[in-house]
Amino acid sequence: MYELCRNGIAKLMPMEKTPCWHYFCARQDDGGNKVKYSLPDLAAANENWFRISRPFHIHEHISFDFDAAIKAFPRLKGIAFIFFMGAGDYLYATPLFPALKKKYPGLDFIAIAGDSNDRNNSALVARLLSHNPLFSSVKTFPGGRRHPVIWKNYDYRAAIQLVPENYLAVPVYYDYSVNVSHREHTLFETYGLSLPGGENIEKVPCPQMYFPGEPSDSVKQYLSEIEMLCHATGKKDIVFLQLDSRGSNYTYPYLKELAGLLSGSFTVLSVTKGISSIKGCLELDIKKLEMNDTFRLLAALKEKHSVRVIAVNSVFWAASAGLGLPNLGLQHWHDPKLHNLWYPNIAFLTDIIYPRIPEKYQIIAAPSDWKRHNKKIIDFLPEFVFNKFQDLILQEK
Repeated sequence: MYELCRNGIAKLMPMEKTPCWHYFCARQDDGGNKVKYSLPDLAAANENWFRISRPFHIHEHISFDFDAAIKAFPRLKGIAFIFFMGAGDYLYATPLFPALKKKYPGLDFIAIAGDSNDRNNSALVARLLSHNPLFSSVKTFPGGRRHPVIWKNYDYRAAIQLVPENYLAVPVYYDYSVNVSHREHTLFETYGLSLPGGENIEKVPCPQMYFPGEPSDSVKQYLSEIEMLCHATGKKDIVFLQLDSRGSNYTYPYLKELAGLLSGSFTVLSVTKGISSIKGCLELDIKKLEMNDTFRLLAALKEKHSVRVIAVNSVFWAASAGLGLPNLGLQHWHDPKLHNLWYPNIAFLTDIIYPRIPEKYQIIAAPSDWKRHNKKIIDFLPEFVFNKFQDLILQEK
């Protein structure tokens, strides 16, 4: 309805429109003048290095053919990948770039990321990109006006100004729909690569984690503190909690109760606030840790301890897969596109069955196992979460 009204009003009253995807197609022409190619320009040149597969007003998807781009632009030096997304979205995209670098070793990759925080974008992405060795440089651009409905359609004119000469400006896009088998599949297809693992959702490549250089002082301090806590309590097994989500604006209301149950058998760490008063629990201060520091901390703990994750559907679904940590997921709302985001290290609680995900990974909650949070969201009872977590550990043994 929004799109119908928007298109109708646009025909009656000319107004500025949010610049759409073709603003990315910028290069120097033969005369040295900067031009921005739209679809008609490329059609006239008969150079189809990208294509649109659906009309813009119904959430278009764009695919790229870098072989055609190299042929069309002989002076091409590299690709400027433009990111305007959340930290979890970036993690899902990380397997793409090693595959592209392997196919195009002669092209330089740079990253341009939004520096703002909103419902779609996180400024943390630029920091994560700075640790990725596949990008020779990382730049940030201010603002980035988000379209209220079509998430792919941003005002990226500030980003375009940062693209060097003879580089393609390319958005990091993916198709997010019920018909997509997985986020990794659509990312590889979008950039002209064959599907990793075929259509098998249990064989998708996991996110790539990068920890260059020495751990930060904050990581070293937390490692020492956690080791002392494990020794003092006699509990070497660790449970890491991330029970709030920026995307859905949700925080699990029974965090303290669940942490109390877990602390009887485990050392409990949490990046969600609310457990600092519970014995055997440690609340990690995310102001002291960059996101990549948190990932690095868990990777280091995994070398000495059994580490498991309990997380709502947010960044740590992808992060736990990249770190190879078992994850009990709390799917607290109905998402028919959930199979786009799932990895086989995640067994998750749900009140409905998701047909595109193997049933062995789904733990069905009865109405007595949760309370309604609001019209769309439910809260799993802490006793139910704790019992199912223990069941998973027994299954592993």
